[in-house]
Amino acid sequence: MHIYILRHGDASSNSRYSDSDRPLTDLGMRQAALAGALLQRMNTVIDAAISSPLKRAQDTASIVLSSTDKRLISFSELLINGSDPQHLLNQLDKLRESSVLLIGHEPYLSELISLLIGGNKKVEIEMRKCSLALVNISNPIHQGTGVLKFLIPVETLA
Repeated sequence: MHIYILRHGDASSNSRYSDSDRPLTDLGMRQAALAGALLQRMNTVIDAAISSPLKRAQDTASIVLSSTDKRLISFSELLINGSDPQHLLNQLDKLRESSVLLIGHEPYLSELISLLIGGNKKVEIEMRKCSLALVNISNPIHQGTGVLKFLIPVETLA
């Protein structure tokens, strides 16, 4: 399975928004468009897209997927900070898809990558805003058996 992992783009820090309702800034929208263009240039096939239900992740997913053939997004509380990554891995195992795009938040995504490739949360991974990673792993998913194929910070795409 190809697991594409994307952190949401830059989001508003305006205190009028609750954390779950913070929209992307103009910069965040441009970052998401760059990430989507990268996926398109790589001829990436996305079989399933799962986003955190928080607005900034949903907005990022929508912009990124507008560059791909994939339009349907499912939302999962399992991509919110504080969730147990093992529950997400169990859900992914049941999907039986060849590729999935996950859109979420830090530090959860770094911990997820660490579990996939190292079997624990001790691998130091930095997912800057709108960074894109690819981890290849076989089904059934077992922690520590994934291979990090790339981790691309969005600012390198501009």
